[in-house]
Amino acid sequence: MDHDTVLAHPIRQVFGHLADPAHLGDWLPAATAIHTSLETATFTLQLSRDQTHAAGELIGYEPPWQLAYRLAAGPNTHVLRITCTTAGAGTRVHIRQAGPAQPLTVDLARLSQALTTHR
Repeated sequence: MDHDTVLAHPIRQVFGHLADPAHLGDWLPAATAIHTSLETATFTLQLSRDQTHAAGELIGYEPPWQLAYRLAAGPNTHVLRITCTTAGAGTRVHIRQAGPAQPLTVDLARLSQALTTHR
């Protein structure tokens, strides 16, 4: 599943926010109770009515353009590949979810709100 948007924020701000596992919940609404250390994170994923303990790691990091997360939740593994490119004065964000697991909900409008709040 693919998600695309253009955000009215500079690429370094957008990339930095997306690359910080502490901010997963700002664009991945199912991620709650996030605890981070370096490039790993443990959190709870709210998948339908079930809450699943999950762990994630940053598996790709090429600032300020590309990054990738691998999120393991129960028997499912989710891989999210994120690309940021400059679009005028803003940033185009493309998120691709790979793997056989049911796609996670990605909320890029929520990300835009978080970026505005964290200026």
